[in-house]
Amino acid sequence: MEARDIVINTVIRRMEPELNNDQLKKLKVVLTLHLGKFRLEEEKNELVIYDETSDIAAYKQYFVSMKLKNLSNGTIELGMRTVDKFMRWIRKPYADITTWDIKNYLAHRTMVDRLASSTLERERGTICRFFKWLYDEEYLPKDIGKSVEKIQVEKRLRHAFTPVELELLRNACRKPKERAVIEMLMSTGCRVSELVSLTMENYDPIRGEITVIGKGNKERAVYFNAKAKVAVDNYLKVKPHDSGPILCGLKGPGTAMTANGIQKMIKEIAKRANVTKAHPHKFRRTSATFAINQDMDINDVRIFLGHEDIKTTQHYIDNTGRDFKAIHNKYVA
Repeated sequence: MEARDIVINTVIRRMEPELNNDQLKKLKVVLTLHLGKFRLEEEKNELVIYDETSDIAAYKQYFVSMKLKNLSNGTIELGMRTVDKFMRWIRKPYADITTWDIKNYLAHRTMVDRLASSTLERERGTICRFFKWLYDEEYLPKDIGKSVEKIQVEKRLRHAFTPVELELLRNACRKPKERAVIEMLMSTGCRVSELVSLTMENYDPIRGEITVIGKGNKERAVYFNAKAKVAVDNYLKVKPHDSGPILCGLKGPGTAMTANGIQKMIKEIAKRANVTKAHPHKFRRTSATFAINQDMDINDVRIFLGHEDIKTTQHYIDNTGRDFKAIHNKYVA
């Protein structure tokens, strides 16, 4: 790695706690432009206090690079925990780790820890991406994760709520807040983390529109249908406020509900309704499935859900019970 790259990476890493993502990106561009005019040489000292090409520096820089890609904090934290767990198990410098070490670790996680194949594939992908980055950034001479084979994941059909289950959940709501949560989840198709971040300042009650910041810090508009708007209006009569989070936390207006709070609420409603396997994300799947059943184009569903890849959207659609003969007759008559 060139001395200029080391300097840029060091500055970006040390400024990361002080600047937001856009500012970090701009700083990196400015440093790249200006340092390109100079030839830098490392000063050779007998005593090296801190080696910027060390494993610790590489580890820190990798996760700063993930932040610069606008990945969510949850994704970054999960990646850090996965790499940390692997490194605690392997206990070697990066340069001494081999492809066999990665395969051996995954075998251990399979046989001893008995991980599900989906979790195992996620860990494999995280570890291999880390070592590919080390190779791309010239911390390592070889991409040791390149030949670690992907793990076949059994594709299970994830069901949406049926129309009957959805009505049972609605009827089981005892408080305006509960009904507002269910209708907002259904109408917007939001992730639970997005739902708790919706604010009054971004809500246009006339248009029934609200902006949400999704994964990767990307903004999109979502919409309240008539049921959601009525449910929110009824909730605001109980908890009147015109600023801050729409769904108030335990301390009232100005505080936000947590994702765990939403999950707990849905479980309680589902228990009353005698509906099994109920959780907030299932409403997102249900919303997408209902949209497809009403002939919304799948690319529009992708935009509605805030997905980058349409393949991700396809996994959200529950085709159980669809009359494919009628669909065939409609389009292939």
